[in-house]
Amino acid sequence: MYHEKIFDSLTGLFDRNSFLEHTRRTLQNGKKGLALIWFNLDNFKMFNNRFGFEKGDELLKEIAMILGSIFSRNNSARFSDDNFVVLTDWSAAELKIDTVQEYLYSLHENVTLRLRAGIYFPSDYEDVRLACDRAKIACDSIRKNHSVSSCMFHDAMSKELALQQHILDNLDSAVNNNYIKILYQPIVNLSDGKICETEALARWNDPELGLISPGEFIPTLEQYREIHRLDIYAIKNVCRDFYERKEKGLPFLPVSINLSRLDFELCDIFHEIEIAVEINNIPREMLRIEITESVNEENLTVLNLGIEKFRAMGYEVWMDDFGSGYSSLNVLKDYSFDTIKFDMKFLHGFDIDKSEKAKYILSSNLSMARLMGVKALAEGVETSEQLEYLKSIGFDKAQGYYFGKPMNLDEIFKSVN
Repeated sequence: MYHEKIFDSLTGLFDRNSFLEHTRRTLQNGKKGLALIWFNLDNFKMFNNRFGFEKGDELLKEIAMILGSIFSRNNSARFSDDNFVVLTDWSAAELKIDTVQEYLYSLHENVTLRLRAGIYFPSDYEDVRLACDRAKIACDSIRKNHSVSSCMFHDAMSKELALQQHILDNLDSAVNNNYIKILYQPIVNLSDGKICETEALARWNDPELGLISPGEFIPTLEQYREIHRLDIYAIKNVCRDFYERKEKGLPFLPVSINLSRLDFELCDIFHEIEIAVEINNIPREMLRIEITESVNEENLTVLNLGIEKFRAMGYEVWMDDFGSGYSSLNVLKDYSFDTIKFDMKFLHGFDIDKSEKAKYILSSNLSMARLMGVKALAEGVETSEQLEYLKSIGFDKAQGYYFGKPMNLDEIFKSVN
């Protein structure tokens, strides 16, 4: 059945349905050696916020012009927003992707623009929609890897996608059936070696897949904007644990709870915590609010207001994972924190000569925190050598496997002197 070609009104490229039909016919006609390439423009929303929607539309039209000239307009489409797809000969795919990026750089020398690309090689009678999805999966896989501009789809990505789907499909069940447990990792005061606080950490033991790593379920829930549901669940459990110990006359230590930057967008996270605190009659000074340094520059105002609201009501606010990303100093400049948690990835390979640089950077950042009146906590401590060095340069507190893995509260208090 003939499908009338419809073009995107902004760029003049094929729209999604026309491109899918065109690609389906091309493959069924026996054309060999083809590649589908999915393009996505990094931080397009930020570009619009900075320069306005009119400039954003002009940028999309420029990208369409570049793709049309390098790949041919007859094989190019705009699927939605800043997502473009092209059909091309596989042998020149990567070279053409590099040419697209160079052309984009030349047009915008004063603005950092990155057009990520995912590549997939479809077969003759493959479902074209699925083929495009796989190109997109490859593109999405390098979202946080700024050292590369393109990636080819491979089978492991299908397994990753299946795991992500399982996580999303089973979050409700995991929460309702307590498959997600909240464990606590000790935080030690380095002046006397005693446990002084704990950090609450989520662990998912799935009845079908077994243990799902936090490194898998947390990024997935963030990517699909469901992370607030996990964080609210964790908050309620921490507060309930506090209440139960208090009712039994058992001791309790201050607890740090992790919040995603997205919590401040997706829900009223302050209100959720206040409700849990009130129901369980918990002093606010018993909770520490941890926020990762990878905060989003698009939402500086919302996040800053949220942090100040927590601090004004008596909660300590900590920056988590300081030093693990490229934006540490900017985050420290823009927000007010009571404690900075330093990522001990700095000191991995402690016995190697190269670690001298890492130790210098660490001690310099510690001095900076001191000048700002901010406390310092080292996380990820694994060896006695690391611990002795941290004590020698004046860290206040530390946590890591050297002191103990995440555990239940009864185990924690067996260790408390």
